[in-house]
Order: sequence, then structure tokens, then C-alpha cells
Amino acid sequence: MVFQVKKIMTPFHPFVTKLASSWPAESWQTIPIIVAVSGGPDSVALLRALVELKEQSDKTSKSPGEVREHPFIIVGHFNHCLRPEQADADQAFVESLCEQLGIPCETGHADVRQLAEQQGDGIESAARKIRYDFLLSLAEKHGARYVLTGHTADDQAETILHRIVRGTGLRGLAGMPRARSLSPAVSLLRPMLTIERSTVHAYLDQIEQPFCTDASNSDPAFTRNRIRKKLLPLIQKEFNPQAAAALLRLGQLAGDVQRLVDQIAERQLAECVTRSSPETICLDGSRLDGLDDSLIRELLIQIWRDRDWPLQAMGHREWESLAEMSQCDTDATTTLPGGILAKKQDGQLSLTRPA
Repeated sequence: MVFQVKKIMTPFHPFVTKLASSWPAESWQTIPIIVAVSGGPDSVALLRALVELKEQSDKTSKSPGEVREHPFIIVGHFNHCLRPEQADADQAFVESLCEQLGIPCETGHADVRQLAEQQGDGIESAARKIRYDFLLSLAEKHGARYVLTGHTADDQAETILHRIVRGTGLRGLAGMPRARSLSPAVSLLRPMLTIERSTVHAYLDQIEQPFCTDASNSDPAFTRNRIRKKLLPLIQKEFNPQAAAALLRLGQLAGDVQRLVDQIAERQLAECVTRSSPETICLDGSRLDGLDDSLIRELLIQIWRDRDWPLQAMGHREWESLAEMSQCDTDATTTLPGGILAKKQDGQLSLTRPA
């Protein structure tokens, strides 16, 4: 795709204003940030708006005619090698866009299908993990405190509805968090999570900015696409025109409650751990006695999250079975998805995933 970035001469578009309100410029304009750009409309809009805000802040310090680059904005693009020809074209597009904007662009790639088979996890989960590992490595390399992605309010509503359809708990109802830790020093931030997709596209139209279109986003074979194209519009037409907003409110309420549950689970987990190493964690079964099954499940999920063990294949049945094992009086052993060995012996529950 051959294109030329057009200079923005108009006042801030509502999208840029909303982004500035969601994440005030003072929070990031003098520190390095990593922006994840796939080439799709949302991430491209995020990048263009950040550059626009950065240029506005630089105006007073620029000399006449000076062309200033944006060293504090670094783009990260990851090629998952799932659609070789289109993926390579997307990468070339992002690299060209960054070159025209005067922004450093770093790329990574991996055979995600092969990684998914090795890890015993789904392709989507494997892709997400390797992509965020790459973005975290960029943040650490450049001393960045934030990694930004372009998820919108529409993505959030679709995510919550998707999880309801396939079955979920309280954590799933909360949708995607606005911010979460990637490491003690780096946070993932979704500053567009309250901005509608229509606003994003209106901004791109105004600045005449092209973007890449992923053909798989229209493939009805994928449940997420059928939810976006059929189910959510049907609900809005037949039941509630404001269904997306209602889903977002549900997510907000569920997230508030989940944060309280997480705090309780963390405290309980700290009291139960008797031994911990990179491969193994041991829990004192006697300290689990009397705890509600739902709290034990949350405590176990916390372990998986802390250690970055594959969560996708762990369904309600697996969590229930493991919670029962943690409280049983007899010795038992079972192998869980991802090759994790659970063993109850002498009142201790050990969970091991070989390196």
C-alpha cells in the first residue's frame, strides 16, 4: 500500500480530545512509551492522535522550519506469521507510516501455530502471550513505563458478550482491564477503552489516513465476528438499542467486585504458600480447609496468572476438580492442561510445571 501522510491543519478532532481526556498528555509527553500498532484502524488512529498531541506540546519549543522527530513514541509491530502475505504487507505499511511520521519502529515475528502446539495452548492465547512478551521487551529496552494498545469501547462490549455466550465467571464479565501490569516497572494501558469505534473511523476519515484491513475480521467462521456482525446488532434492534452501553456498565460493576475478590485471594495465597520455586509452588492444605470453594478457585487462578501458566484450557471443571483435590484427605495426582502436575500428599498441594 502506497500512501502519503497528510499534515493535520484542523483543530483537534473529538477523538483526539477524548484520548487526551482519557490519558492526559502530562502523563507521558516527556517519557518513552511503546505503542502497539498492527496496521488496523484503531491502532493507527491511536498513533496518529498521540503524534498530534505530542506535536501540539512541542510547538512552543520548535524553531521555525524545524522538523522534529518523536523519540518518546516508539512503535512495536509483531508479525504472527499466520497470514504470511497479508502479514508482511501489514508490517511494511506500519514501517512506512512510522518513517513518514519520524517515529522509531521495531518489529518482531514468530510462528505462532508452532508455539501454540509447544505450549499446549490455543493459537489466540499463544499469539497474545508472545506479542506482549515482545512489547514488554521493547519497553525494557527503551526504559518505557507504558505499553499502549488501541482497544475501543466496541471491543470491550463485544468481549463481554462473547464471554457470556461461551460461559464465564465474574472475571470474564469484567472484560478487558483499562490497565494491568506487564512487569513491576511496565504497565499495559488501553486509553481508548471508553471511545466508540465510530469516533475512531471519523477521525481517520477526516485526516484521510489509510489503514490495513484484516480479511479474517469479516469471516463468519469466527464466533467473535458473528457476535460483532449479527448478535449484537440483533440485540440492539430487537431488545435494547443501548445494549453496548449496558454491557460496558456490567463490565465496570463486575470489575469493581473482582478487584475486591483478588485482594482477598492474594492475602489467602500468601498465608498458604509453604514453598515456591520457578517450577513449583506448594500450598498448606490445612490453611485451605474451611475456605469457600469459590475463593479457593480464585486463589488457584491467581497462581496461574502470577506464573503466566496457560489459562485458556482450564475450564470450570478443571478448577472445580483442583479445588476438591486441595481439600481432600487422601493423596492424589493429576495432570492439568499445559503439562502442569498437581499432587496432594501429606496435606500439601504441589503444582509443578517443568521448565
